[in-house]
Amino acid sequence: MCDQLTLLTVNNNKWGDDGSGFGCLNILDQGSSFSVRFEWKGDASTVKGFPYMKVDPARLPVQLWNVSTLHFSGQWSTIVEGTEDQSPEEQVAAYDDVGLKTNAAIDMFLSDDITNCTGIGAPIEIMIWLWYVPAIIPLGYTESTPDIDTVEVSGTNFSLYHGWNAQGQHVFSWLPDRNLTSADDDFSPLLSYIWKKGLLSGAIYLGQLEFGTEVMHAGLTTTFQASDYELKLYREGDKDDPSPKTTSTTSTASATSTSSSKASSTSGVTPTAQGSAASTSSAAVASIPAFSVQQKLCIALPVVVSILSGVFVLISA
Repeated sequence: MCDQLTLLTVNNNKWGDDGSGFGCLNILDQGSSFSVRFEWKGDASTVKGFPYMKVDPARLPVQLWNVSTLHFSGQWSTIVEGTEDQSPEEQVAAYDDVGLKTNAAIDMFLSDDITNCTGIGAPIEIMIWLWYVPAIIPLGYTESTPDIDTVEVSGTNFSLYHGWNAQGQHVFSWLPDRNLTSADDDFSPLLSYIWKKGLLSGAIYLGQLEFGTEVMHAGLTTTFQASDYELKLYREGDKDDPSPKTTSTTSTASATSTSSSKASSTSGVTPTAQGSAASTSSAAVASIPAFSVQQKLCIALPVVVSILSGVFVLISA
């Protein structure tokens, strides 16, 4: 076989569904974007889901100190229904009016045991928040030292918070000093900082890598949309690794970077339940090839997109 098989998993992932609302995921624009339409009116302190995309097979599992480059690019937005044509300031006000609590993030799960880093229950989570409503705060907010633990990525300063959730998982959350609505960057310095400082061992295994939106509350229907995304991980020694970097990339700041809301909970954000385990293939996986499809998924099951020689197949996992 000369053609490379690429598997893209898109998961509605309503793992915290409490019956207080809904979340529906749509695959759009020939597969180059997805959107999530949601409304959750239950307990605003609990996560209702983390709808996400990830591409398989991946260069996973990989030991943390062997990650050379973690490249992510894409665009995203979060809009409360009825405010699509309003100003950025009015959209921010709508976040407060509906009690919106959500973010957009790269999400990773890790373990010192290679056999459980790719499935449900991995003991360590690393999140890179790219956009968030300030009404939510990360785990370890009061105990962390974000003024000290700060790393710059293409002009944006990310500060680190870490703590433990109710499931006993150690959660590390990087928060930007400004909200972003697009990126084209290498985020691996955020990973290397953690193990170089001794907060985690560099020998632990990274087994899952995703991008999506973590949703806690929305009093009115809200839509998250992501497009033109690419998620790539390179290991030390990979021949196609772009390191050392020869170009500089920048992230785009969102006009909706602030909100009048105060953080309403110190419980932070709890981790996501996962779909299928990641593949251990060494094939490069990242960008979404073009194909013609629109698929709607309102149940909390993953959909696997299989692309071979331009042929598109949906497999409900």
